[in-house]
Amino acid sequence: MSNRILVLYGSYRSDRMGIRLANFVIDRLRSRGDDVEFIDAKAIGLPMLDRMYKEYPKGTAPEALEKLAGQIRGADGFVFVTGEYNWGIQPGLKNLTDHFLEEWFWRPAAIVSYSAGRLSGARASTAWHGTLSEMGMVVVSSTIGVGPIAQTLSADAE
Repeated sequence: MSNRILVLYGSYRSDRMGIRLANFVIDRLRSRGDDVEFIDAKAIGLPMLDRMYKEYPKGTAPEALEKLAGQIRGADGFVFVTGEYNWGIQPGLKNLTDHFLEEWFWRPAAIVSYSAGRLSGARASTAWHGTLSEMGMVVVSSTIGVGPIAQTLSADAE
């Protein structure tokens, strides 16, 4: 039986370097037999948080939120691929996660971070650990950090 894993990525930049790392993670998870689904915040195009999914009357949430809620509820675990923005959390990924709460509860989450520099997104990873824990996920204490991303992974995630 394979694990159903969501890989979540939140960069909205036009030259998204972290997509390389997201694709690398997806490839590695699939190679070990996991059922992996990629959640790209930019492709979904969620609005800035105005109302959480649970605050919509049943059946009235935007279609993208309904679909994403089902994907989250159906997952066995999550991998958050995050860049570091000014020593902090990636805003696009934070916006995506904040639309939900109970949907995340009691499932494992891993953090894979990156940056343009040598610190590999370590500060964002630390910030995410507390945030995801507070949202009810069981966060793996060890993280993976990659940096400098442009020199570490090619555009083909190799």
